[in-house]
Amino acid sequence: MSNLFDCYYQCGDKKFLNIWQAFDEQFKTQQVPELILDKDFLSSISNLKKPKNLSRTYIKNLIVQRLKNLRKKYKYLRLALGGGTDSFSILKYCVENDIYLDEVFTHMVSIKSNIKSDIEYLPALMYAEKYQGQQIGNVVRIHPIINECEFPLQNGWYKNPDFIRGNHLPVRPSIPNQYYKRSNLPLNESVTIFGFDKPYVINEQGKLYWMQMDSGLGEIMGCENLLPLFFDKENPELTVSLTYALLENSNNSVPFIGYDLQSKENKFKILNAMGLESTGHYFIDHHLLGKSKYEYQNKKNRMYHKELQQLGRQDIIKAYFRTHKLIILQYQSLPHAIEILDNTIVKSVLRQSKKIPIFQDSFGA
Repeated sequence: MSNLFDCYYQCGDKKFLNIWQAFDEQFKTQQVPELILDKDFLSSISNLKKPKNLSRTYIKNLIVQRLKNLRKKYKYLRLALGGGTDSFSILKYCVENDIYLDEVFTHMVSIKSNIKSDIEYLPALMYAEKYQGQQIGNVVRIHPIINECEFPLQNGWYKNPDFIRGNHLPVRPSIPNQYYKRSNLPLNESVTIFGFDKPYVINEQGKLYWMQMDSGLGEIMGCENLLPLFFDKENPELTVSLTYALLENSNNSVPFIGYDLQSKENKFKILNAMGLESTGHYFIDHHLLGKSKYEYQNKKNRMYHKELQQLGRQDIIKAYFRTHKLIILQYQSLPHAIEILDNTIVKSVLRQSKKIPIFQDSFGA
C-alpha cells in the first residue's frame, strides 16, 4: 500500500488530514497550519527544463503513455469521473487508445435521479456508457441515499477525517475516500485516477511560481492508491508542460494565473494548448454549475438542498447551517482561518503549497 500523492496539513510538529482539527491545534500552538504537498513530487518537478517541442501533441502523448504504463502496472484501473474537461480528457484518451478501464464511477448529486441536478455529469457518463463492456468494464453511477445525507446531524462531523478530508464543508455526500476501496482487490493491485485541478501560477513582484491549493487536492489527503494524474511524480514532465502551456497563453502580469480565471474566449485556446479536450458543453467547460467560492453557492448543491426539502428533511438542512454558525463562533478569532459570507456561510482560507520558481526555460528548485 502506498500514497501515490501525499498531502497533509502541518501545524507545529503534528500532521492533520482535516483543516478543522488543525485549527484546534493552532489555538494551542499559535502556529498557522501549512499545506504540505508530496515532497517527492515537488522534487521531481524542480529543475526540470521546459520541453523544446511544447505542443498539444507532446502533452497529449505524455498523458496517454502514462495511462498505458498504469494499465500495465495495476490489475484494476479505475477512473473517478467528475464530468469536467480533466477527467473527460482522461476518459476519452483511454477509449481512443484502447486503454482498458475496469471501472468508471461518478458520485451524482441527486437522490431522486433528477436530470437537472445531475446534468453536469451526464454527457461524460453517456460517453462512457457507450463503451461499457468494451474498453470499459463497468460504469457506476453512485446516487446518495438518505442515510448518507444525514452527516450534518452528527456532532462534530466536520472534524472527522474519516469523512471530511482537507478543507471541505461538503453540502452533500461526495467524498472520494469513501469509494476508492470499492473493489475487493488489495490496494497495491488497484489505482484510482483523478483529474484534479490544472496548474496554478502566482506572480509575486514579476516573479512566477508554480503552486497548488488545498481546494481540490485536500479531498484525497491520506488516501492510498489515489493518483491525481496531473500531479504525478512518475510523470513530472506533464506538470511542467501543462504549466508552460498555461503561461504561453495567458496574461502573466496578473497576481494569480489559472485556467478557471481566464476569459471565456481564452479558455478553449488554453485547453487545446494543454492537450486536453472540451466536453462539447459550454456550461460544463466553464464551470457554470460547479465552482463557487463557497460550496453552498454552487447551483447543483442548492438543487440538492431543494431535494431534501421535497423529501421533508429540513432537519438536515437546518443542521448544516447550524454547523456553519458553530464554526463561525469557534474560529472567527483565529488568524488566517476562515472567511464568512453574510454571517451565515463559512469556508476556510485557502492554503497554498510550497512555491516552485518558474523561469523562462526551466523550473527552479
